[in-house]
Amino acid sequence: MQNNKIIALIIATTLAVPSLVLAAMSSTNYYIYADSIDFGGGVGTSTSYNLQDTVGGYAIGIGTSTSYQVRAGYQAAEIGSLSLTLSGSNINFGTLASAGVVSSGNIVATVNTDSATGYTLSVSSVSGNSLTAVTDGIVDGVGSAEEYGLAVSGSQAAYLNDTAIINGLVLSSASSPASSITTTLTFKAVRSSGSTANTYSQNITLTAAANI
Repeated sequence: MQNNKIIALIIATTLAVPSLVLAAMSSTNYYIYADSIDFGGGVGTSTSYNLQDTVGGYAIGIGTSTSYQVRAGYQAAEIGSLSLTLSGSNINFGTLASAGVVSSGNIVATVNTDSATGYTLSVSSVSGNSLTAVTDGIVDGVGSAEEYGLAVSGSQAAYLNDTAIINGLVLSSASSPASSITTTLTFKAVRSSGSTANTYSQNITLTAAANI
């Protein structure tokens, strides 16, 4: 009997940012990020410039210490940005080759954030069925083993070896703002001579979150 396996990997992505403790106000239709009591100011424009000013702000400015930074005043308040893009959302290994031959596929994740504390990219959920997860740190099929796992590479990669894909697995992180930081996700699979012929698929959700 021919031992056919098809692994379709579908990656969904979500973005998450930590809750902010602010004097923000909201309603069904509006959200005020930072409110201020002043007696003047507004938006002024010209051909070349746009000026947003306030008059009467109290105790404005940026104060810092070893552990904290306070941005006081309406103009100092700002919402950070965080983005995650992927080079693709699906990997299809097709029919796996002969027993012991490793199949692999790559997806590149790119993170941008101006968060002063950086970001963490991780696996937030996994569903579906897969081959036996790798346990020895390398998907190589040595000893006719059936193995499936994920390796990551890049300047902020969280680990070096092939690893089982589980909820909460951290893929990369940084402790400072990130500008187009890329992490290559390499999915690997190998069947053994005793593997059960079947179609395998997994849905994996990745989450990029600004560090608190």
